Amino acid sequence: NDRFRHVGNALERCGIAGAVGAKVAFDYQRTLSKDYPDEAAFEEAKRACHQRCAERVLVAVQRLGGVYVKLGQHISVMQYLLPNEWCQTMRVLQDRCDPTSPQDIRDLFLSDYGLPVEQVFEEFDYTPLGVASLAQVHRARLSKQSADRWVAVKLQHPYLDDYCQLDMDTVSFIFEIVKRVFPNFGFDWFAEEMRESIPKELDFVHETQNARRVEANFAEESSRNNTSLVIPRVVWAKRRIMCMEFINGSRVDDLDYMKLHNIDPKQVSSELTRVFSEMIFLHGFVHCDPHPGNVFIRPAKNPKHAKHNFDLVLLDHGLYRDLSEDLRSNYAHLWTSLIKADEEGIRKYSYRVGGTDIYQLFACMLTGREWDKISQSDLSSVRESDEVGRMSDGAMMYLVEVADILGKLPRPVLLLLKTNDLLRHVDEKLNKVADDRVTYVIMGSYCSKAVW
Repeated sequence: NDRFRHVGNALERCGIAGAVGAKVAFDYQRTLSKDYPDEAAFEEAKRACHQRCAERVLVAVQRLGGVYVKLGQHISVMQYLLPNEWCQTMRVLQDRCDPTSPQDIRDLFLSDYGLPVEQVFEEFDYTPLGVASLAQVHRARLSKQSADRWVAVKLQHPYLDDYCQLDMDTVSFIFEIVKRVFPNFGFDWFAEEMRESIPKELDFVHETQNARRVEANFAEESSRNNTSLVIPRVVWAKRRIMCMEFINGSRVDDLDYMKLHNIDPKQVSSELTRVFSEMIFLHGFVHCDPHPGNVFIRPAKNPKHAKHNFDLVLLDHGLYRDLSEDLRSNYAHLWTSLIKADEEGIRKYSYRVGGTDIYQLFACMLTGREWDKISQSDLSSVRESDEVGRMSDGAMMYLVEVADILGKLPRPVLLLLKTNDLLRHVDEKLNKVADDRVTYVIMGSYCSKAVW
């Protein structure tokens, strides 16, 4: 019965995804093949089609969950690379995920840990602190013999084991069909990246290794109190369950929390830039999912010996990328050229980093700024809403060119683009009260260290 039920559920999932994929492909084919009286009418029809299709996909994603939600979340943060209608529609997926039930949690502990929850923890709160697409986190208390009794327990949604591979195969198949119908469709890399990233994110032992590696990379800085970065200590980890140090704090973009604890957003912004610049330009080992829910702020645990009066806590270490020496050096050269508005350098290193001759468009994708701002060495100016709108329009206007660039990019660079967008989002929230120029001064200094 279980086998028949599994096969039935699998067929249903494939059917839902396939039907939506077919409807979306047909809608785009019909919209793009029509004749329109002028360019404005064509653009309006495309916008309407983007919105219709995004809403169809959202309904299916919310119904299917798991891998599909993760895919939607990736889409939601790529506002300079994909049409705005898609990004805005998928944004609701950042905060709304269904939790795993208490009974499924009990079953997971028995199957993966070999003991009931009550024998592992003295106390376990079945109400999750947070629920994401692939996992959720609970607060628990270890036995009295443990030094740090309160811990955070990260649990993978159990159904992912049943359907993850099937869902990834289905997404890849749909993208392949769309590519055949629309030869200019250049977003098939999305499925390839997902097939590489998600299995790693679903292995909490691998995540533990990443956490320990990044902690070691910053060990010297920490010993000299020269960084505010904190990596929660992992107590133990199984593939689908992780027990780690519990840390009180709030999201890095919570300005009210900072005000309450006398934390300066300018310093937080600078420290976040410094930490990720060191990862990217010096270590070449980069956390690629730094959305605000994965970066916490708290009052410094040891204020007398701390660099600032706060700690920057980095969570969720499932998605990292190694940058080769050549890529790290060329990427540093590219950002140096962008900051200095050196057009020849931008052209040269855009090709070395991204394999593209369309360097002006690539520079806009990388910085989230218009070419005029880049070429006039005006990256540190405030990004007004009008410019954001023009960037979104540009993403639609040059969709084929953007897709062509993305299709050629090495996989680590694709995730660097995503990381840039996420950090820019946080930085802009903090920089309502901070100075954006400092960001580029810090980045420039780390680029210089990487190059020289």
